[in-house]
Amino acid sequence: MKEKLFFFSIKHPLVYILSLAVVARLFAMLFTDGSMTSSLEFNYYPIPERWMINPWVVYIARLILGAFSLLIITLAYRITKIIADKTTALEIATFAALLWCFPYASVHPIAEMVALPFLLYGTLLIIKQHKLLDDNEIEKFHRTTFIIAGFCLGLGFAVCYHSIIYYLGIVLTLLILKNWKGALMTLIGYIVSVAFTQALVDIVVYHEPFFTMTMFLSEPMCETFFYRWTVYFLLLAMVPPMSLLLLFGFLRVWRKYILLVLPTFMIFVCSLFTYDFDILFMAIPTYIIAGYVGWKEFYKNSAFWTRNKWLVLSCYIIFALLNTALIIFSYVYL
Repeated sequence: MKEKLFFFSIKHPLVYILSLAVVARLFAMLFTDGSMTSSLEFNYYPIPERWMINPWVVYIARLILGAFSLLIITLAYRITKIIADKTTALEIATFAALLWCFPYASVHPIAEMVALPFLLYGTLLIIKQHKLLDDNEIEKFHRTTFIIAGFCLGLGFAVCYHSIIYYLGIVLTLLILKNWKGALMTLIGYIVSVAFTQALVDIVVYHEPFFTMTMFLSEPMCETFFYRWTVYFLLLAMVPPMSLLLLFGFLRVWRKYILLVLPTFMIFVCSLFTYDFDILFMAIPTYIIAGYVGWKEFYKNSAFWTRNKWLVLSCYIIFALLNTALIIFSYVYL
């Protein structure tokens, strides 16, 4: 049995990682707090509290949310495969599958987690276009692709309004890269998506188009104070000593992978001024991708780290042990 699992993991590594993710999410579905108290609304669309009382509804909802979250793993893998090699992409997929806070967050109605697949797919399309142009595989950008990317980012906004920060980071990056047409096409797709989802849904729920979006835009984006707990949450979520390696890699490649770095950085900055630290979930996948790719690029070209592979292995082992302990903690106490 062990040999079959080993050969299966070698032959189908991504499927194997997804299988581990499914197991982790099933445990989170069964053993974490059954009331799903982490969030009772998506934007301004409340989840009826009577649903929370029915355990069958709770577990079915968790199962659906957990299954949908698997897209985060595959999209993180595909983004990494564009900018790095397959081995690094599989390692990133493992992060997305087993990082301690993800199984718990994936099976709870946290709007930022549900928005992530839409944000990552839009990012994937844009990064792929820039990669194809840099490699001279296409002569010019495909406008339709940017419209689709903007539409997907708009779907993320329909789920979580705070994702507009991530979208603004994408547009600002395109402008910095002097991709004016790409920024315009993304804006068109975004507006179409937001108009379609917010107008129709709000007419059904509130009998008025753009009702919830108007409420959101009338509120301040950030609070007037500096909320330090978001920093502590991020450091804990990354788990030392890997957190230090990721931070180093993230800062090292900020210019090279600015399409990942700038939207992520904008999420970090805004999270410092709000009570809602769930906003950080939207930044964790891209932070890990940029940070880990940056770290591995440095590691491969560093004489010190090459001579001291035992030190790198020790860091990975400590991270794995702490991460496993935190997963168990999330199952028992969260």
